[in-house]
Amino acid sequence: MTSSSALVNGVLTAPTPAQLATSSAVLAADLPLFARYDLHTTRARYEAGVSYIAPREWEIAVNANRSDRTGAKPMGSVTRVTGGDIAAILADPIDQTTDQFTVSVAKRTKKDFVQLSYYGSKFTNHIDSLTWTNWANPATSMTMSSAPSNQAHTLSLNAGHDFGRATRLVLTGAYGRNTQNAVFLADASTPLVPTTSLNGLVVTQTYALKLTSRPTHRLNLGLGYKFDERDNRTAVHTFAYYDANEPAAASAINSAFSASLGVPPTLLSSNANVNASRPYSRRLNQATADATLRLTSGHSLRGAYEWQSLDRWCDGSWIACADAANSKENTLSLEWRATLLATLETRLSVSRAERDVGTYNEDAFLALVPMANIAPSTSVGGLSAYAYMLANGLTGYGPAAGYLATTGNQNLFFPLNNALATATYANQNRISELAGLRRYNMADRTRDRIKAVVEWQPTDLLAVHANADYRKDDFTQSRYGLLDSRSWSANAEGSLAATEDLSLTVFYTYERQRARSAGNTYTANSAATAVNGFTAIEGGCFPTIALRNANNKIDPCLDWSTRMNDRTHTYGFSADRKNLAGGKLALGIELLLSLAASDNDVAGGNYVNNPLAVTGAPAGTIASYYLAAAPLPTVKTQRWDAMLNARYMLSAASTLRFGYRYAWLRASDYAYEGMQFGGLAGVLPTNETAPHYSLHVASLSYQHRF
Repeated sequence: MTSSSALVNGVLTAPTPAQLATSSAVLAADLPLFARYDLHTTRARYEAGVSYIAPREWEIAVNANRSDRTGAKPMGSVTRVTGGDIAAILADPIDQTTDQFTVSVAKRTKKDFVQLSYYGSKFTNHIDSLTWTNWANPATSMTMSSAPSNQAHTLSLNAGHDFGRATRLVLTGAYGRNTQNAVFLADASTPLVPTTSLNGLVVTQTYALKLTSRPTHRLNLGLGYKFDERDNRTAVHTFAYYDANEPAAASAINSAFSASLGVPPTLLSSNANVNASRPYSRRLNQATADATLRLTSGHSLRGAYEWQSLDRWCDGSWIACADAANSKENTLSLEWRATLLATLETRLSVSRAERDVGTYNEDAFLALVPMANIAPSTSVGGLSAYAYMLANGLTGYGPAAGYLATTGNQNLFFPLNNALATATYANQNRISELAGLRRYNMADRTRDRIKAVVEWQPTDLLAVHANADYRKDDFTQSRYGLLDSRSWSANAEGSLAATEDLSLTVFYTYERQRARSAGNTYTANSAATAVNGFTAIEGGCFPTIALRNANNKIDPCLDWSTRMNDRTHTYGFSADRKNLAGGKLALGIELLLSLAASDNDVAGGNYVNNPLAVTGAPAGTIASYYLAAAPLPTVKTQRWDAMLNARYMLSAASTLRFGYRYAWLRASDYAYEGMQFGGLAGVLPTNETAPHYSLHVASLSYQHRF
């Protein structure tokens, strides 16, 4: 608050009358500018369809729909101004239309079926861009493009053939083209834009076959294969831009970089970001085999094996763009089924999957920065950053070492043993990865799963279902990133047919998820030895400023980890009543209660300079403290849902449906505390609070069968 005391030269000092008057004037000028804004989304959907069953077992179906969305949604923004980063939540306008069209032709006989389909989608964004004023510097403004309009078209074929009564072959295939060609937004902050639009093209292909056979009455066999490719054929281009609202520097970019780009030496300043686009592609090959053996009456055993190979690449990039260019995964599973006492069915399954990515590429980030392959004019021997890394066996993280005065190319590329200098690849932001970081979807992993199911139906009127599921993922080669995760879930459900027209259902579900991640607060080595003349550190791994700064990059106290734990309880009840109003009316009601809690136990810490360590403070004043992390407050969510639906038969071919839903939610979340006045520095507060709302939805539909 403006009337609070502050530390001035180490002394807690109250504001002077002049300072209070200045604060009051600022509040009087600024607060009236704050206003409530209604963030909302309005959706309108229109749909029409027709299907026709023609003679000789043919069926033709056509469907078209349009969806319009208008309103505004929250969007976070960060802008650089006066050497700092300014954040705000913006009201991002919504005005979008999505058109979808489907045509299918199918034929089915006793032994064969075939279906040919076309699907088309056109997304149109009626808002090209968003411009806003910087609240910390009203003389400046920023512009950002909105989601670009695009189209997608897919042809698909499904076919099957029965080879007698025991063997069936099913084939599926799809070919799609996705295009996007919206015009780029460009101004003085984007001095190098070599093309006016993306002219993006992604071709997708999916083919699969499944062969099933029953050679004996006790044995079922299955073989399958799937090919799924997303081929991004968009051309690679190199762009240059400045960080938002940052003016071009007075000095020019390295002359070798401008020469390689074929631009005038003065076009790009030294603070320009020179980045290449990255058309990411992937290809999946998957083979499966399974066998089910009926052991005795009511008992069966099923075994399955799955092999999967996933390739990733970027056509046109100067270097490999994927952290894991290829990964292979093998999965074995076994399931036992039994029917006991004629009313009790049980299933127990176990599986294990192992994924191997081979060599993880910690330098995939280089695909974004093509200047890493160009030798700066200051390089000794004409070595580029990439060539120097190869010659010395280094990644973009650099040596795992502390402070060392460096010379020559070592000082150019990895000064003081720090990470690769951004100036050597013409980017203002460090994007090299921590040594030992593995992205969870491209990391070596073992996955184990156990699942049990019990179904009991003592009478035709009563049925009970229960299941439990346990999953465990371990990322065996990851030092940083996601290290492991565990999930448990259990469900119990009972249904009762009280009468021929009335059925009741009650259920309970428990879910728990736990994940452990690790990271490092990378800090560059330096030669600094004191804070305003003071040198002592309290806590941490080093007793003095000099020792800490000399070992910043390898300081184990800068490692951190999190243990996230989510729990959810869900209770439900439903009732359905048929044959009301002379058999024309059916009613249904459903009630749900969900209680969720999330904890995040953070370990590790960081250093913070002592605000009292100022010039003139007593001798022996602590220069810096190591602050250990503490668990974050529990986030809690409560939710009620009530749903009512009615179906009324107007005639044998016409049906009228009505639905109503009420939802109530309340949450307590510490994250919203930082959105209040005075919560954070450099952030425009929104005064948002944790969600607490009531929702009413009503729907009415009419269906007619010709």
